[in-house]
Amino acid sequence: MGSHLTERLVTAGHKLYVLDNFSTGRMDNLSGIRSSRNLKIVKGDIRRIHRALTKMPKRIDAICHLAAVTSVQQSIRKPILTTEVNLTGTLQVLEAARKLDADRVVFASSAAVYGTPRAFPIREDANISPISPYGASKAASELYLRAFEENHKIEAVSLRYFNVYGPRQTASQYSGVISIFAKRALNQQPLQIFGDGSQTRDFIFVSDVVDATMASLEMTPENRTFNIASGNETTILELAKVVQRITGSPTGLEFLPPRTGDIPRSVADTARAKKELGFEARTSLEDGLSATIGWFMRQKRTKPA
Repeated sequence: MGSHLTERLVTAGHKLYVLDNFSTGRMDNLSGIRSSRNLKIVKGDIRRIHRALTKMPKRIDAICHLAAVTSVQQSIRKPILTTEVNLTGTLQVLEAARKLDADRVVFASSAAVYGTPRAFPIREDANISPISPYGASKAASELYLRAFEENHKIEAVSLRYFNVYGPRQTASQYSGVISIFAKRALNQQPLQIFGDGSQTRDFIFVSDVVDATMASLEMTPENRTFNIASGNETTILELAKVVQRITGSPTGLEFLPPRTGDIPRSVADTARAKKELGFEARTSLEDGLSATIGWFMRQKRTKPA
């Protein structure tokens, strides 16, 4: 998400400072804009933001905070690391925003704050009851944003992203299901499904996420929390079949035991984002998957043997 958003902001003429430890992202993702005078890349960790960044001569208008440990399963295995990065890191970003006199912080929150919802589609006023350290870290971070807005007058917007996918997504064991499915299908391996595949998710393409994030930077909404999603519900089994069709993969499906922390159903109510941000997802799942799988295919062809 960070590289796509950076490209959009630089192209729009904004001057950016990017802080990244590149633990998951790659510098190559910014190759098309690295020579821009409007972009300065600093390699660093949000848990230890260098003093030089908080003493820049020019004030910062806004900060987009996207850095996080993003895997539910990894957060269950490594809850302390997740808390250090996702919660303490967020507090460090907010403190940096205060020192830089930033007007606004846009925070990448998550649908994981809802835990196991009882009513669908999920509205922003639904009960916050996370069931994983990842979800808990995002929910706690939202509270810190609210506190900083109250005490330091920093406009704090939390975007509760649902299942984001798209080109440049990593395909490790901790990444999203779409990137894992794409990689396995292209390698002629069976697609692994945890449970029976009836669980649903609300998938949203990365360019739509960028649209929503840009809107949250440019507009001053009445509310401070927004679901960012397509509003469409897709089962994991349906997703697997579409990936197989697009890739032409002849391999079958492999069903594994359900995973801890997985919820049975997820789909967002997106009315608030449409009303206050003017945001509505435009990319169909078929088109988004085709673009994502096409990117993975190009990566596979250019990867050294």
